[in-house]
Amino acid sequence: METTNSNQLFHPENDGMIYQNSPDNKARFVLGTRGNNPLIVMSINPSVGAPDVKSPTVGTVEHIAKDYGYDSWIILCLYPQRATHLDELDEMTNPNWVKENEKVIREVFAQYPDHKIWAAWGTHYKHRYYFPELLSSIAKIAEEYYESWMHYGPLDEGYLPQYCLYLDNGEGWYPYDVNKLLSQSF
Repeated sequence: METTNSNQLFHPENDGMIYQNSPDNKARFVLGTRGNNPLIVMSINPSVGAPDVKSPTVGTVEHIAKDYGYDSWIILCLYPQRATHLDELDEMTNPNWVKENEKVIREVFAQYPDHKIWAAWGTHYKHRYYFPELLSSIAKIAEEYYESWMHYGPLDEGYLPQYCLYLDNGEGWYPYDVNKLLSQSF
């Protein structure tokens, strides 16, 4: 399966956008804007957002990034399959997508080491058995770059960070222990 060359993520010809999807557009690995201090978001999975399509989630991320002094934003996902509804997600992961997703995540973390990552996947995390395994791999990548995690607003039941769409202004940032979540079973 071919994907867009991830070496293009940070090149000037991307017109200020960071974007990579699969050639068939069934997966999106990253969407964002270039800057020196991005709000890095780890969501659950992408839906329709693209450089030319603004989704409600992108609108929320843009707004919160601006409100808290970030000069840009980057949305990554635990699983890159585009799906508007979680019941549309694969029952089993696509290994090519997982490999490419981790490659892109590593590239973003390497570009912005020692950054905080906004954990923003919500209770959707319980929807597929593979989310904990994917998060575990991503957490290991984050540790390589000394990345720490944060959540916005109160946690949902089960120590789950709220999804990045359903938030109220001014709820604030709090440290988040990904390993505490990973030690739980659902």
